[in-house]
Amino acid sequence: MTIGTPKYMLLALLFMLAFDLLYQSNPTLSFLESGKAWFPVNLEPSQHQPFARDFTAGNSTLGFEAILALSQGTKWRVDGMRAAARVSGIKLQVPAQPDLPVQFIQAFKEAGHFDSQEVVVVWLGHMELLKLVLQNGYGSALILEDDMDWDTRVRNQTRVIAGAIRALTNEDDNGQAPYGLGWDVLWMGHCGDTANINRPMFTFRDHTTVPPNEYRNELDRHITMNIREGERSVYYSENAACSFAYAVSAKGAEKLLLLASSRHGGAFDSMLMGACRAEELTCVSVNPEVFTSYHPAVRALGDVQIGDTGDIVDIHVGDRMGHTNNIRQSARCLGLFN
Repeated sequence: MTIGTPKYMLLALLFMLAFDLLYQSNPTLSFLESGKAWFPVNLEPSQHQPFARDFTAGNSTLGFEAILALSQGTKWRVDGMRAAARVSGIKLQVPAQPDLPVQFIQAFKEAGHFDSQEVVVVWLGHMELLKLVLQNGYGSALILEDDMDWDTRVRNQTRVIAGAIRALTNEDDNGQAPYGLGWDVLWMGHCGDTANINRPMFTFRDHTTVPPNEYRNELDRHITMNIREGERSVYYSENAACSFAYAVSAKGAEKLLLLASSRHGGAFDSMLMGACRAEELTCVSVNPEVFTSYHPAVRALGDVQIGDTGDIVDIHVGDRMGHTNNIRQSARCLGLFN
């Protein structure tokens, strides 16, 4: 008997119905599809801040229309990012950065009063990805630096984060934008961000976070002052540092590209923080962060912040497992070394 017979089709339909009923009967149970396994995860909003989980934010692009990596092509970084994406069921793109003439970089540096050519390269790299968002007509995109790491359960985490952000911006689920439309930038990976306690903040249960007493970040007092163990929060950004990972809406990409084109000098993340603080952009932070830097066991010279210094260093960096702070289950380590 073949799979196409009515009997087997009926069994398949009954299985799908039973699976759907399981979700409806136990709304706190969600699943993450990895390359090899299904991980049950119980994530739910705090009862004092109820909002609905959004399963569309747990798709392979985390509810955005694209995930784009900012990379100069350094091998250990790209290999690690692709490995992390594979084990966590994420689809990401690593667009090639243009090979800019030295004369152009120097002219941009002098015109914008930048401290170094390396800062210019990073600034222009962000601009290239923002242009790509607009050229492709993406309604939203997540931009990651190429040494980022995240929890293997990230697709479960973003399902709850999306609902929290819509609650913060006071938006209903329209079925089209999991995170709503009331923001320009979502700061999902940073090296510290203290919340303004006079502005709204939503806190929710998330047992995948690192306990506050194990959290390693001297810049971020928000974790120890406002967050209890097993919680995460979202709020309007004013003090976020480091543009490790941020999402832009289409209108946010347009605004940010205009700012990056006209407001030169200093680091890109400093410009972004200033625009958020001045409310030129509507920015929302997720804290603890979802994405953070992987630390290789061997010191690496090739870096998105300082430009690529060659493949010789890459050979040694990929041989031994490093570590990632503030992540319980490292997707990069699992993808590369298991």
